[in-house]
Amino acid sequence: MLTSEAMGNLQSDRTEGFHLFIEPAPPLAEELSSLIKKLAAEYGGPVFPPHVTLIAGIPAGSEEDIAAKARAVAGALAPTRLTLGETGAEDAYFKALYFKIKETEEMNAYHALAKRAFGMEEDDGYMPHLSLLYGNYPRARKEHITRTLPALDRVSFLADRISLYKTEGKPANWQKLGEFALAAA
Repeated sequence: MLTSEAMGNLQSDRTEGFHLFIEPAPPLAEELSSLIKKLAAEYGGPVFPPHVTLIAGIPAGSEEDIAAKARAVAGALAPTRLTLGETGAEDAYFKALYFKIKETEEMNAYHALAKRAFGMEEDDGYMPHLSLLYGNYPRARKEHITRTLPALDRVSFLADRISLYKTEGKPANWQKLGEFALAAA
């Protein structure tokens, strides 16, 4: 779980604990990965896997217990299509530049279920998105980058699995621990 200092610092480049991600499959995964790598190289940001965060900051604990809960969450969720929407940018390191996800209502329900499964407090601030660039950049630079992005809005992908990541420190240190199929009918 993020420390109170890290949680209050939206410009921090570090995370703690574990995250559940929904990752697009190939070929979209490769296209987005290439774009993330290109933006990271051009603007000095880190490289990270393309993903939509289902929940962040799962408190540290036994990896086996966390994986079992992640598997149970996946078993309770049905596969769904997610559609990339308009771009967004915020003054937060992990939300510097992103595509919004159009299926907000459905993703909010998935997020709430996952939070309950891990005994975490639900929040009203969840906004499903797929990040393209992490970092602390001036608004003018983010607006410039947005104008250069390829037109990927309205592109959709099948969300049929969740990935469990140990997210200690900077994105380069994140470790994928497992992948679980969404299995609810």
